[in-house]
Amino acid sequence: MNFHAIKRNNAEPDGQTVQSLAETFGMNPRLLELLFSRGIDTQEKIRNYLYPDVKNLYDPFSMKGMKEATDRLKDAIAQKQKIVIYGDYDADGICATAILSLYLSSCGLDVYAHIPNRVGDGYGLNVESIESIIEKCCPDLILTCDCGISGSEEVAYAMDLGVDVIVTDHHEVSEIIPECTVVNPKQNDCTYPCSFLCGAGVAFKLVQAMGGIDAAMQFADLAAVATIADLVPLLDENRLIVQLGLKKLEEEKNLGLKLLIDDQQLTYPVSSGDIAYKIAPRINAAGRMGDAYRSFELLTGSDTKTLCDIINAVNEDNARRKQLCDKLYAEALEDLQFEDMVHNRSVILGNPEWEKGITGILAARLAGDFHRPAFVMVNSGEYYKGTSRSIPGINIYELLSSVSDILVEFGGHSQAAGFSIAEKNIPMFRKRVNEYLNTFPVSLFEMNQEYDIEIAESELTLQFAKELECIEPSGNSNPRPLFKTTVERLNVAPCKNNHIHTNIQTADGLRILAFNFYEQNQFLLGNSSKELVMELQYSVYGGKENVKGFLKTAVPSQLYVNDSVAKANYLKTLSLGLSDGANCIRYTPDSLSELVGDELFGVLIVAGCKQTYEKFATALQFDRFLNEFLYATTPNNYSRVIVSPDTNGNLLLSGYNKIIFLDTPPGYALSAYFATKTKAEIYVPQEDNQSDFFDGIDCEREKFGACFDALRKNSDIVADNILSYYKQLSARVAIPMNQFMACVAVFSELGLIETKNNPFSISVNKGVRCELNQSSVYRFLAKL
Repeated sequence: MNFHAIKRNNAEPDGQTVQSLAETFGMNPRLLELLFSRGIDTQEKIRNYLYPDVKNLYDPFSMKGMKEATDRLKDAIAQKQKIVIYGDYDADGICATAILSLYLSSCGLDVYAHIPNRVGDGYGLNVESIESIIEKCCPDLILTCDCGISGSEEVAYAMDLGVDVIVTDHHEVSEIIPECTVVNPKQNDCTYPCSFLCGAGVAFKLVQAMGGIDAAMQFADLAAVATIADLVPLLDENRLIVQLGLKKLEEEKNLGLKLLIDDQQLTYPVSSGDIAYKIAPRINAAGRMGDAYRSFELLTGSDTKTLCDIINAVNEDNARRKQLCDKLYAEALEDLQFEDMVHNRSVILGNPEWEKGITGILAARLAGDFHRPAFVMVNSGEYYKGTSRSIPGINIYELLSSVSDILVEFGGHSQAAGFSIAEKNIPMFRKRVNEYLNTFPVSLFEMNQEYDIEIAESELTLQFAKELECIEPSGNSNPRPLFKTTVERLNVAPCKNNHIHTNIQTADGLRILAFNFYEQNQFLLGNSSKELVMELQYSVYGGKENVKGFLKTAVPSQLYVNDSVAKANYLKTLSLGLSDGANCIRYTPDSLSELVGDELFGVLIVAGCKQTYEKFATALQFDRFLNEFLYATTPNNYSRVIVSPDTNGNLLLSGYNKIIFLDTPPGYALSAYFATKTKAEIYVPQEDNQSDFFDGIDCEREKFGACFDALRKNSDIVADNILSYYKQLSARVAIPMNQFMACVAVFSELGLIETKNNPFSISVNKGVRCELNQSSVYRFLAKL
């Protein structure tokens, strides 16, 4: 199966029209083809896409509730009333609060900004916060931003206490909305042309309605940061706001943003990617790991020393956030061992001790790695608070709507949402969510990688990369274009500073970088043709122009298997401990096809060598499954065929209910090891063929002694794994690979050596004396 490379838009544009427009705009026809595939297919659309103009901002008064909101705010200004801006703790909510606070303060209003605490207050309006605000501030008006649309009861409570409320929001609208002035482009009867603004985008439009375009443009930088951070579609007016806002950043008018950009050593013009990966995470980190109000102060303050102190603090928060994310992800993988990943089309996890501030990141990572909607819940007092992320084709808001009768509350968007639920309802929630998802076609849960255009390698040039810069700013729904190209032999090497990343060079000299690709390097090896899906990026460094590819996926036409490595690695499993195979079910060749089946999830097929893999590949239609050599390339429990699996990889055995060995595992050690990690039924061939893997092993004492001596004299070797360790050792001492693996298994059992991983090394335990016959592995090998 591997990853399917799927074209985003299969419509083929008219070649004559493309050529004509390419001449009109002086553009590469392939670039015009790309724009056409995204619906930018007329002169007017192309011109608006390429040349941002502030005049193309829509009339804010076409948004429902805008006139009523501006009239009330103008009354507040005229009467010098006190106003509270009630925001949210994420980058969008913080930027929206900053925009409205800065603008309304400049109008003479007495403004108090309230940013909820993620843990203490939770998302949106709540009665306790409203009571506290009224007691401390005695406001005449509460103006929400990036929240409030689902707070009907809280709005009514505030109004009963004599405080007016205006809700500005952008989240999905339910059947019941607050009985006050509401400004939200998603309202059913709202005719505003761009319904997918972020919260700060709505705030930006409110300022435009109040003070005109010039007033709004003072805050275009904040609106741009929020639009990118909140992952709303970067289309239509959103893209225009970001184009104008990134340009505004160059004026360095917002001191906090300027200092943050300097701290990250970014250069102007700042890109949307810089905002997404460098700036937004730090604004978000304050709320995830502590008090979000610090980021509000960063975006509204004017004292350089204070702002630098805040930046140092949020940098520390961001570093802690990364560490905590990795820790929680590892714990989530442990918890998944107890979930039915074969039949469930969702990931639903809850842990009362998890940090609420990063559940969204955790849910997004789980949804990405397991390609199914993910729900992460934490105990938040009376109820569990949940965060959910979805996959393309499944609207998470609609899903939550279908189970709303067992939720306390919910809200959000099509791909991200939050909810609250009583603990007693969680089992029913699991059941109904999976029943809902089982109505979707199984193809939605398959692996795929979209691309925009199939292109010859010769077209991936420096000039083409420069022309692609017109796609910026890129982001959700306007991503960096991905190109599929077919190549054959590649030069592949791990990055010197970090071996999990990979440097690649094509025959034509194009340099490609693949992040976190160590396990997938197998798809780049060998002489067979390979489909590569990549971004193409232009850069200037030291005055020199450069073009580089960034690899997303590689799909080989034929799996690369190094047979000697496969056999040696299969033999290495002897060190896991011998077994009699009593836990295995024997099968006959004629029952194999039915046994394999055709399920998307839950079937693991193991071959010990290249010959066996190729023998069954056609008959069992391995192209239906994920095919791998040594390393699992995804933790997802897709049905897969793996040749000689490495037991230190990220293969989650608990996700399988059927494991089929095509070759008898040596000493039944690997099957016994698998049995400790999964409840799956384990099948082995009725005809035992494990002796096929013992070629090259000499059990004479002298041979084992020579290997021991080699290990003792070369204790300085440090490697990524045992295979690369052997490669270094064999360059110094001539030892057959199978002999080396057998010796390591025997010496480890006897305690003569100690192996360590990450990185891999072997050290000799001095003073240990024993006979080879004391090793069960040695006796097993000698007998055979």
